[in-house]
Amino acid sequence: MKFYMLFVLLCCGCAYSPVDVSLSEIRYHDDAPVVLSELVEAVTPESLPESGLRALILPFALRQDIAVRKDVGREMADIFRLAWLNRRVFEVMEYDPSRPWPGRAEAMAQARAKGANILVSGNVSQYFEGARTGRTSIGVTVEIHWVPDGTLIWSAAQAATMESAPDKDFALFRSSRRLPEDPTYAVMRTLSQSMAAGFARHAFQD
Repeated sequence: MKFYMLFVLLCCGCAYSPVDVSLSEIRYHDDAPVVLSELVEAVTPESLPESGLRALILPFALRQDIAVRKDVGREMADIFRLAWLNRRVFEVMEYDPSRPWPGRAEAMAQARAKGANILVSGNVSQYFEGARTGRTSIGVTVEIHWVPDGTLIWSAAQAATMESAPDKDFALFRSSRRLPEDPTYAVMRTLSQSMAAGFARHAFQD
């Protein structure tokens, strides 16, 4: 039976297959999913201008006291920015990674000086990097302020995880979970895309 399956799989040549075939075993690779929690919105905007949204985003703050917290804050904010740029949430989204999060008062002053009317800030409440053999988990709270009067117009929190799993042996094949080269990037990108979609529901509503 195994050799019959081997023959079938070899005959179904394609550019990419999640199945590795050898004379000793058939191995099926299952790409690890990113599991998202519910997006919890604490504050939502009543209305937004249809155009002219110019945003400034600064490095995220990190609650955990780790040696590379400033680097992590910069990296998380940059991944977030790229996801929101791809979603075209704002007409302009400038990122200044030159300094860590300076505090809200200084950040608002910086936004005004740059001509932005939106300030995006983030707080990484949970950060665990499991690399390619463990569990990667990231939790983020994002706040968006309307710069002209300092009003908080959107506040939301969400978390995402990705984890490996032990190989599973079945009668005819072995199943293994495959993680990407950079699970942290994959998790934060998916989380950022989800939050972009959540905010866009308010920004682009009829």
